This record gives sequence, C-alpha cells and structure tokens, in this order.
Amino acid sequence: MSHQTRVIMLFIHAGGAGKTSTTRDLGYELARRGKRVLLIDLDPQANLTSWLGKYEITPEQTVQAALADYSPLPEPLEAYGMHLIPSHLSLARTEGQLGGMTNPEGRLKVAIDAVRASGRYDYILLDAPPSLGKMTANAANAADWVIVPLPPTLKGLDALPGVQEMIGEYSRTNPGLKVAMYLVTHMNQTKASREVMEVYQEMLGDQLTGPMVLRPAIYANCQNAGRPIDGSSKDEADARAEIIQATDALLQRVGDA
Repeated sequence: MSHQTRVIMLFIHAGGAGKTSTTRDLGYELARRGKRVLLIDLDPQANLTSWLGKYEITPEQTVQAALADYSPLPEPLEAYGMHLIPSHLSLARTEGQLGGMTNPEGRLKVAIDAVRASGRYDYILLDAPPSLGKMTANAANAADWVIVPLPPTLKGLDALPGVQEMIGEYSRTNPGLKVAMYLVTHMNQTKASREVMEVYQEMLGDQLTGPMVLRPAIYANCQNAGRPIDGSSKDEADARAEIIQATDALLQRVGDA
C-alpha cells in the first residue's frame, strides 16, 4: 500500500476559537504517537510560531517564496518532535499581492503536493488565518480535510453557516475537500454554552467532537512558555485527556485509526 500524507486545514473565520492551540496540540499528540508531522503557519499573526517557542523568524523561512514564485517549501524548524514552517508578518503583504498574480489560490498546493509526493510526512496541518482571503483559499485548495474549532457561543453559532458555505465553495475547485470534524472548544458550565452545544449536536450529528473545556490559565501558561499541552503537570492532565480524545476522533475520521 502506498504511503498516504493527510493534509488537514484548521479554520474558522471567527478569532479566539482555539484554532491555533488546537493545531499545535493535535500535531503534538500525533507526533507522540509516532506520526511524522509538519505544521505550516499561514497566519501573519504567527501565533503558532511563537506558541512553539520560535522567534526572530525571517520571511525566507515562511511560505512566502512558495506563494510568490512557486518555490519549494523551505526547510522546516524542529519543534517538540514536529517540523514547523513558521510565519511572519510579511505574509500579510504577500497575501495582498496574490490578487494580482495568476493562479492566486492554487500556489500553495503546488508546494504541498511536492512534499506529499516525497512521503516525508504522515500529516501536514495548516493553520489558516481567521479570514476568507487568498491565504485561506490556498490552504483549502491544498487540503484533504478541514477541522473547524467551534466555541459554544452565539459568535460560534453565527460563524457556522459561513464556514460551511466556505467549505462548499472550495469544494468546487478541490472536490476532495471534506470536513474531518467540528471540534467544540472553550466549553464552560453556563446555560448558554450548554444550549449552543445542543444546537450543534442537532445540526452536526456525528461530525461533532469534544468538548474541550475552557482553561485560560493553562493555555496562557503554555503559550507564554512556547510549548504544547503535554500533561506534565496535574493541572494539564485533564486538558491533555481532551486532546487525546480529539486525536482519537480525528484518526478515525480520516481513516487512520
């Protein structure tokens, strides 16, 4: 059986939904299970990059050249058993320039397909910006699967139709694009959260996974330390258990269980 590299995009166009920390922590858990993982930070805010302890990045270390002139992806950085292609604020300018280029939404796919053909990785996780711009379109056209982090809030509920419409639109140019899971993040014990969760369950059925409980102190500590949730302290054990459960669900959804 030939090797299969699964390319997974994490996306929601509402900020603060846990998209980037989910990218980091799912990638880390996959790596702990022996999977070869490449993370690609496509968000000019570069949170994934800094949350893995990588600073003082240059534009040449990012996907900038792949987008600008079809160059191969740069050699990645090592990060907690994973590989990382970092981001830089300059990607915001690159995204703005894409509109004037030919094939403005298919350039990243060329570079990722080359890496896919090499068989170097089992999983490539794309942390897309929380917007519907050209960078997100490039990610969607390169990906096999989408993970949608959904906070149990009215903001998350309002964002859901737009996400589903986006996936439908990009499926026109990338017919293989599928939803791996909708992952509920930032769950709390309020009545409003429980009610939104019930609506998600009715709307999404077995595509819904989670919830991941809101733990701002734990996640902030890991962000400040530039590391994934690893369960190294008692406080992190419950958070890591949720990540393990979400990873189990992901592997099942993508046929790698």
